[in-house]
Amino acid sequence: MKKISKKNLTELNKLVSTDKIRKVIQILRDPDGGCPWDLKQDYNSLAPYSIEEAYELVNAIEKNDVKEIKNELGDLLLQVVLISQIASDQGDFDFDDVANEISKKIIRRHPQIFDTKYKMNDLPQDSWERIKNLEKSNKKSSLRNTLDQIENNMPTIIRSVKIQKKAASLNFDWINKDQVLKKVDEELDELKEALKEKNKKNIEDELGDLFFTLISLSRHLNLDPDQTLRKANQKFINRFNEMENIVEDKKLKWHSLGLIDFKNLWNNAKKNKKRLK
Repeated sequence: MKKISKKNLTELNKLVSTDKIRKVIQILRDPDGGCPWDLKQDYNSLAPYSIEEAYELVNAIEKNDVKEIKNELGDLLLQVVLISQIASDQGDFDFDDVANEISKKIIRRHPQIFDTKYKMNDLPQDSWERIKNLEKSNKKSSLRNTLDQIENNMPTIIRSVKIQKKAASLNFDWINKDQVLKKVDEELDELKEALKEKNKKNIEDELGDLFFTLISLSRHLNLDPDQTLRKANQKFINRFNEMENIVEDKKLKWHSLGLIDFKNLWNNAKKNKKRLK
C-alpha cells in the first residue's frame, strides 16, 4: 500500500461524477500499492454490504431525509462501482457494460416511449410485465419447474411475493381479497388446532402458512408487505419510546410495573400523537 503522488491526486480531483469514483476504485484495487482490504474483496464478500446499503437507503427514504438519501445512494453506488471493478479485473465485465445493459433493458421495456412502431394496446405496467416475462422465458434455464427459478437468497418476504406473483402469472391465485380473507381465517383456525396439540412442527407449519397467506392478502390490497411491516415496526418503536418517556416523566420504576400498568402506558402512548411524530 502506498500513497498517491501529488500529481496524480491533482489529476484525480479534476475528474467529476462517475469518472472520479471509478478512478478512485481503480487506484484502491491496483495490485501495485492499492488498499489491502479492497484488493481482497470479491463478489461473495460484498454481497452482504450491498444488501445492508440498500436497506439503509430505504430507511433514509422512509424518514424523508434528503441529505441521508443522497449519502446512502452514494454508498450503494460504491458497491456497484466496486463490484464492477472486481469483474473488470477478472475479465468478466466492467461498469460501462453494466450501464449499457440496464439502458438497453429500460428502453426495451418502454416500447410506448422508444419504439416508433409500437401500438398502445396495454398500460405501461402491463407492457413492462409482459416484456419482462418474455425476456425470462427466452433465457435458457437448467431448472425445470417454474418456481425453482426464483432466487433463494433474497429477503424472505420479497421472495414470498415473487413466488405468489409467478404463480399468479400462471392463473394460480385468489380472485379477490374476500377469498384471501377467508383463507386467513382458515389458516388461523388450523394454527389454533396445532397449538392445542402442542406439536411444535405443526405449529411452525401452520404459522408459516398464515404468514404466507397474509402476504397474499397484502398483494390483493395493493400493499407492499415488507414496507407495511417496516411501518408497523416503527410504530411499535415510537409507542414504546413514548412509554419510556412517560415512565421517566412520572419518575416511575419500570421493573416495578405490572401488566395493567403497561396496558395503561401503551394506551396513553397511543394518545400522545404530538410526541410520537
